[in-house]
Amino acid sequence: MGMRLLKADEPLCEVDLSKYTVETSLKEQLLAEDYPYYFQGGASTITAQWDVLELVTTNLAQHYPEHFQLQCEGDVWRWHNAITGATATFHFGDPATLPLEPIDWIGRQIQEDLVLLSADSAATFVGGQLCFANGWAISDRLGKSFLEIHQRTPPATIPSVETGARFLQNLKPGRTYWRMSWNFKLSDQMDMTTRHKPAYKADFAQRAPLLTADDVGSAVFIRIERQTFTRLPRSQGLLFGIHTYNSSVAEEATDPIRARSVLNVVREAPRDVKDYKAITPIETSLVSFLEARATSG
Repeated sequence: MGMRLLKADEPLCEVDLSKYTVETSLKEQLLAEDYPYYFQGGASTITAQWDVLELVTTNLAQHYPEHFQLQCEGDVWRWHNAITGATATFHFGDPATLPLEPIDWIGRQIQEDLVLLSADSAATFVGGQLCFANGWAISDRLGKSFLEIHQRTPPATIPSVETGARFLQNLKPGRTYWRMSWNFKLSDQMDMTTRHKPAYKADFAQRAPLLTADDVGSAVFIRIERQTFTRLPRSQGLLFGIHTYNSSVAEEATDPIRARSVLNVVREAPRDVKDYKAITPIETSLVSFLEARATSG
């Protein structure tokens, strides 16, 4: 699955200041529109939620001290978000001292989605805050195991899925691993959860066959997910973090070296993966565009 150990100088959650306000405001909007669709928590997840709050706040304060400050005096914690100006004082472990459930509260202050998986070997999805998913939603996966969720992936990826399941079973507290996932989309919309699938598929079916090498670069976006996996210390559950980045193919291909890298990914992907990721309908125009950019230097 391309897992790498997160190094001590690498943050758990990345802060992209150019999009921070837009994306955190969008989270607030989505949660206000349909709270249970984008957030699932409750008493059964509360220990894991406090694990996540501790992990995220301490990591943010460590890696971005200019933006986030945390003071802990016993169970009394004081938090300051210098980007938004928000402050909070709460008693760690006491939900009554926060205005929202712990993951929901800290999730609104970061660009990552935060998903909880169970502590048992099945790694079952049990809750979290998920606003920017690509083709799924919390409600789709609640109560389903990691392997059950990935059973429809292309045959070429099954070995890595099985390896991933074993990896999650053996993951120990104290270390975080990360990987990158990618897709090509005809949209840079952040919220691509299940409810948007029908409209996106219809738009894709209409536009994809008409794309040419002249316009594919601006029409197609590379959607990259920086995914992190952490075993939580008290609950022993798993935190699955997802930071989504979008950029147009044209933007990525301004550098011939980067264009060549993207081109190689498209060329080398197995056919079933190309079909699964909906590359096939745009492949010819995409390859033509990337070939031209890759040799322009």
